[in-house]
Amino acid sequence: MNHVSLPAPDERGAIILLSGNRRSGKTTVLRRVRQTAQSQGLSTGGVLSVARFRATEKVGIDVMDAATGVTFPLAVTGTAGIIHTGRYSFDPAGIAAGLRFAEAGHTADIFFVDELGPLELERNQGWVGVLPLIAARAFGVAFVVVRPELLALARARLGLPDTAPLLLVEPSTRDTLADRLCAWVQQRSRR
Repeated sequence: MNHVSLPAPDERGAIILLSGNRRSGKTTVLRRVRQTAQSQGLSTGGVLSVARFRATEKVGIDVMDAATGVTFPLAVTGTAGIIHTGRYSFDPAGIAAGLRFAEAGHTADIFFVDELGPLELERNQGWVGVLPLIAARAFGVAFVVVRPELLALARARLGLPDTAPLLLVEPSTRDTLADRLCAWVQQRSRR
C-alpha cells in the first residue's frame, strides 16, 4: 500500500490520506514532514494531534498549530466531559483552537489535518468545520489522518475516489515512510 504514487511535486490541492492503528506513528510521520517542510521554506498550517504522556501512559492529547508549534489541551482520558468519544473527553476550547489553526493555515503549502475521527465523520462535531477547508483545496497538499475503520466514510465526506493516495503507517515502516515523504516534500520546495 505504501508504494502508492504521490502527486506530482508541483500539483496544488492534492490530498494524501494517512491511516494506521492507534500508536502506529501517524503523528510522528507528520511531525517529521512538518519539520522538513519548514526547513525547506515551505509554509505549513493546520492541526497535529500530539499525545500527552505521564510516564508511559497516554493521558491526553494536545492540538498543535502546524504553523507555529503552539499547543492547547484537546482531550483527556475519561468520558466525564460534554464531548467524548472512545476513551477521551474533549475540551471545547481545544476544539475551537484547532478550528482556528485550520482556518488560518488552510492555504499553506503543506496543510495537516490530524485527525478526522468519529466526532467529525459520524457525529458532525469536533473539527467538522475542517471538511469544507479540505474540499476547497486551497493548499498545496493536505495530509489527512483517518483511522482505518473510517476510511470509506472519509472518502465519501471529502468526495475522494478510491484511487486517492492512501498511505498506511505501521510501526515497522513508519521511519521509511517518513523518509519517503520528507524527500517528496524537498522536491516540492524546489519547484
